[in-house]
Amino acid sequence: MSYLPLCHIVLQHQYFSDGLAQQLRLVPAAQTQRHLQNAQLLVKPTKQGAVLLLDTSRRDIAAACCEPILTLYFLLYSDDPLFGSYSLPLLEPQQLLYCDNRAPMPDDAALRLHAKPELGSAEVISANDTPVAGVLPPKGKPLPVMLLALDITALHITQLTADNAISYLLRFGSRQSVWRYYLCGRAFAQPLRIQDMAQQTHFIQQNDTRLANGLVAQVFDSAQPLKLQQFSPYRFQLITAAHGSEKILIKRLPVAVAGQIDKAVVNGVASNVSEIYLNY
Repeated sequence: MSYLPLCHIVLQHQYFSDGLAQQLRLVPAAQTQRHLQNAQLLVKPTKQGAVLLLDTSRRDIAAACCEPILTLYFLLYSDDPLFGSYSLPLLEPQQLLYCDNRAPMPDDAALRLHAKPELGSAEVISANDTPVAGVLPPKGKPLPVMLLALDITALHITQLTADNAISYLLRFGSRQSVWRYYLCGRAFAQPLRIQDMAQQTHFIQQNDTRLANGLVAQVFDSAQPLKLQQFSPYRFQLITAAHGSEKILIKRLPVAVAGQIDKAVVNGVASNVSEIYLNY
């Protein structure tokens, strides 16, 4: 047997440092598993996502199965329980994403399967929508993050060479939140401010608040939402002022991490907030 890549499925995510999504699985839907077997096609996971392979010794069989069009459905699952806490778009219960290759967008050397640079609300559907309900797992089973439909034509099969495999791109965005620092303890009794070493992010000091444990904390909010990332590039310092001079109290403050986002009011507006507590 000799196999050629029919298409590559590239899964990207802005949260991760290398730009590639992690802990995602692409699984053929039940009916698609039979179609793949009949057409002598294989799906294999790759570092970038997955690849659909054609057995060239059975090209005629595959072409016949794809006449005029064979639609393959794939279910994309995440094995990371925190996936939703750092990923965009945000999905509500019984929602998932839907993409297909019927109107792809050029994106460097790949074809992007969503209109905007990142997946967004336009790709969100309900699991109860009639066109997809029969493809999804039965009720009671975990719902995938995405349903992906790929149309394969006989012409695609017959004209395939080692040099013309298509790369389909799916790119997830990373959630953003206001970073809120709660600073309490004797070391924080003096006037404080938070400084961004890159001079790009500013923090606003809010009114002091009493925490559930009875301690009073100084509160600082980032002036704008900040992106969550696997290895955050932000370098924030805590500066204290005393006797007319300033000194660095903490050289690098901890950063927000996945699973830390909650809803809170910021300057009178309901916002996504990542709360970070320090007690010195």
